[in-house]
Amino acid sequence: MPPAPKFQKHRLSLITLLFSVLASLLVCKAVSLAAVLSDKDALLQLKSAVVEDPLGFTSSWNPNDKDPCLWHGVSCDPLEGRVITLNLSSNLNSTCSVLQLSASKTAAVKGDQVRGNFTLLYPCLHVGVDGNISFVGLRGRLSPAIGHLTKLRVLSLGFNEFFGELPLEMGKLNLLEVLDLGFNAFHGPIPAALKKCTSLRVINLSGNQLNGTIPAIFGPITSFQVVDFSFNKLSGEIPNELGENCGSLMHLHLASNGLSGSIPSNLGNCGGLKSLILSSNILQNDIPSSLGKLENLEALDLSRNFLSGLVPPTLGDCKQLKLLVLKNKNGPLFSRKGSSFIFHQEEYGEGDYNFFEGELPESIVKLYGIHVLWLPNVNLEGIFPQTWGSCSNLKMLNVAQNFLTGQIPASFGNCKNLYFLDLSSNNLSGSLPAAIPVPCMVVFNISQNSLSGNISRFSHGECSNGSLNLSMSYMDLVGLYSSFFYRNALINVGSGHSPFSLSEFVVLHDFSRNQFTGSVPPFIISLYTLSAKLNYGFWLNGNNFEGNLSVYSFDPCLRLDGLIFDASNNKIVGELPLNMGYTCKCLKILS
Repeated sequence: MPPAPKFQKHRLSLITLLFSVLASLLVCKAVSLAAVLSDKDALLQLKSAVVEDPLGFTSSWNPNDKDPCLWHGVSCDPLEGRVITLNLSSNLNSTCSVLQLSASKTAAVKGDQVRGNFTLLYPCLHVGVDGNISFVGLRGRLSPAIGHLTKLRVLSLGFNEFFGELPLEMGKLNLLEVLDLGFNAFHGPIPAALKKCTSLRVINLSGNQLNGTIPAIFGPITSFQVVDFSFNKLSGEIPNELGENCGSLMHLHLASNGLSGSIPSNLGNCGGLKSLILSSNILQNDIPSSLGKLENLEALDLSRNFLSGLVPPTLGDCKQLKLLVLKNKNGPLFSRKGSSFIFHQEEYGEGDYNFFEGELPESIVKLYGIHVLWLPNVNLEGIFPQTWGSCSNLKMLNVAQNFLTGQIPASFGNCKNLYFLDLSSNNLSGSLPAAIPVPCMVVFNISQNSLSGNISRFSHGECSNGSLNLSMSYMDLVGLYSSFFYRNALINVGSGHSPFSLSEFVVLHDFSRNQFTGSVPPFIISLYTLSAKLNYGFWLNGNNFEGNLSVYSFDPCLRLDGLIFDASNNKIVGELPLNMGYTCKCLKILS
């Protein structure tokens, strides 16, 4: 009996539907395969534009392979097989990768999560003892074929030697979340086409030779968390739109460019901002008081500009502030020399023209979390703040070369972690409180004031800086600046002709050119500090010390690697101790 027409009709419909589904699957598979092959072709075009690959980053990129997802530096989506991550960065510390630095929020990338606290890119460099950055990665141009990787979410090519202009085709990467091209040799403008990459959260173009103005990309893109254009040749003003669409922005670094105009006051709207680094530009006028609204701000560096006016007391409202730098004569942290970057080891030629007026605001002094307060030669005047009871986190304070008066407060004894104190070249008077833990300080400079009285033994407790790390490889923002300032303190010993190398640990105590009296004080260095070999600079010259030097004890020399001792221009009599030739074999300078 033949099947009923109705049943036959349904069977034909079912078969037709089945064939349609199979055909669709085959088409999707073909499209997916074609897309994967397109990604593969794009990667091979990228490789062909590379002229040098000394580390063999692309040696596994074989044209005969069907699947590019197994190539070095390439990650793919497990479902579609499309390339979503290209990471060929070189010279990154193993504990500090682009995936860790990308942002604080999460995003799925190859089943993992892009996360981390982008504090600063600079501490992630492999920096040698001399502070220089080595480049040993890829060299070549960035091919326009990058625009064919349309599913790309992370592009990281930092710390290589890519050159040429940034391809406009990057504007096709509308899913891109992380763009890290830092520390290469790209030149030309920042492509305005990047405004089409509306998913961008992290953009790092630092350490290149990019020029022109900052393009209008901050209107269309509102998801930025990290923007780093530092160490380039950018000009023009900081776009006002940056402060209008910055709800997600956490880190803004524009240092070492040629940016002009005023600091936009609407940056105070960026409530999530943690670090604002605008140093080494030609910014003018006042520091906006609106920056005091940045309640999450941890680091503010405005040094090496042409700023003026009052230091805003509202900065004391930035309760999370750890680092405040308003002047720095030694230049930016790094500068380009050919195709590499060097750590600044001498006074930078162009100078820092920030000059403010008025007093050091008490509100800033009272910040509980402040670690580094760097305000030398900024024209501060008035009485030096006497209340430092909330300074348990303070590590470095420099207010040298100002016009501050008054006395050095005994409340510095509360600053248990303070290891760098420079109050030199002010108008401070009175005696030196015994409560100050000078023996625990790595740098203590009160020279060129009007201080008087005896220098007695300091009543310090146990030094708390046993974990002090001043190497350039230190992996956080405060550590990087601390090592930079400390190294420059060493460089400036002896008017720029320091007998100490940057690889040595040196303690510097300078009491020179005051009105101190009494006997010559013994070495002011703790036995705790002497548990490790170090070098010691001790300046007492230009005071009114008295006594017979023949009975002075140089025995601590036996535990030093090097010594500078200057007691000239005092009222000292007598000859040097007879055993000094034995005890002071480490002597570098004696005056």
